[in-house]
Order: sequence, then structure tokens, then C-alpha cells
Amino acid sequence: MDIVLSQKTDKPIYTQIYEQISNQILTGEISAGEKLPPIRAVAVNLRISVIPVKQAWEQLEREGFISTAAGRGTFVNNLENHEISGKRNAAAEEILTKATDACREMGLGLEEIIEIIKRNF
Repeated sequence: MDIVLSQKTDKPIYTQIYEQISNQILTGEISAGEKLPPIRAVAVNLRISVIPVKQAWEQLEREGFISTAAGRGTFVNNLENHEISGKRNAAAEEILTKATDACREMGLGLEEIIEIIKRNF
């Protein structure tokens, strides 16, 4: 599990942690059933407070990525293929919505945006 925090973004630390871990789960870098390190260990490793790590863990749990078993730890849930697909599609839609909004603000039209996407696909 790799987490790299950036001070050059306006995203809160817990959001950065959540996004990176959820992406690693969706791409299979972190496997179903894998035990996550304790919140305190992650905080120490990242040299931050436990609060943003706890917030990220709570969001991951709310969205079904992980489960915590008292006394045993926190584990990655076994997501069904349709769940993974749905979560990937939702994440992609969010990213593409922000990107297309930015492109439209620059004055690009639909065809131009589609051409850019095709070139980079």
C-alpha cells in the first residue's frame, strides 16, 4: 500500500488517502482479504495526525471497500465484479466531468474534447 501526500493540492489529506487506497483496491494493487495497517501506523508513517487517516478509513468503510473486525483489524472487502465496475465507472465519471468542465471553460467544443480523448486513449 503506497500513499503519497501532496501539499500542493487543495484536496484534504483524508481525501488524498481515501482516493489512493480506493484506487489501489479497484486496480487490484491491494487484494480482497488483505489486512490494512492500523490507523496509527499509517499516521506515523505519513507523519500526520491519526484524524485524517481515521476519516479516510471511515469513508472507505461507508463505501464498502473495507471492513473492521474488532480485535482483528481492518480488511479489504471482496467486491463483486459488478461492484468494482460500478465504483470504477463512478470514479471515471467524476474525473471526466471535472476535465470536460475545465475544457469547456477554455472554450473547447464537444468534438475537440472527444478528439483529445481519442488521441490519449
